[in-house]
Amino acid sequence: MKAQPGFVSLQMHKGTADSRLLMNVAVWESTEALPTAFGSPEFQRMAAEFSDDIVSYPHIFEQINV
Repeated sequence: MKAQPGFVSLQMHKGTADSRLLMNVAVWESTEALPTAFGSPEFQRMAAEFSDDIVSYPHIFEQINV
């Protein structure tokens, strides 16, 4: 995904206490860049190789100031 147009950065977070959950926080230049990247042949090949027990819930968020 790092090679996809519009990609800015990525952080991975792992759950604590023996959790198997991972959270991938990717920053993109625009909301259009993410679905374009998901539709790329490179991503589609990679996703086809995911294990059946991997579940993904992609969301788009906007940053807020706190």
